Amino acid sequence: MRTLVLYTSAVGSTKKYAEDIASSVNGDVFPLKKFKWKNLPSYDTVVYGGWVMGSKIQGIDDFLSHYDEMEKKNVLIFSCGMGFVSPEARDNLITTNVLDIYHVRFYQLRGSFDYSKLRFPYNLLINTSMKAMKNDPETAAQLGAIEELKKNPLEFYDQQGIDKIIGVLHRLSAVEATK
Repeated sequence: MRTLVLYTSAVGSTKKYAEDIASSVNGDVFPLKKFKWKNLPSYDTVVYGGWVMGSKIQGIDDFLSHYDEMEKKNVLIFSCGMGFVSPEARDNLITTNVLDIYHVRFYQLRGSFDYSKLRFPYNLLINTSMKAMKNDPETAAQLGAIEELKKNPLEFYDQQGIDKIIGVLHRLSAVEATK
């Protein structure tokens, strides 16, 4: 079974997860924007990882625009964000990203955050939001938390979530081997 792992990443968490998954299953890994879709037929399994902003998995629309080409393949999607992993948050991501209409396996992972790695326009968005928050006394606590995150990056690696995805990929590979 040949496995393809595609990803979009803002600060590196999703990229790290994608590389670790690909390495564990001897798969190929590419940023979504650099993958040549004409090469898709040589893969049996496709994994996509995208970072989350405002409950939207970044790059998911571009990835799913190729779903017809992947329909007969094993497709796994994982999201990577700062939010806590929970059944409710997972359900929200599935609904917001319309994943329930596709035949895919979905996993929610917790990611890291490092403001110094953010590129334009995301750093501009945070700074603009912070300026607006300074004028609203009700957001003072949130503003303090964001200022703290800007100074002290949040490091997190969801080993249990990655192990679950890799386990599923190994089981899918075993099933493919018996065909």
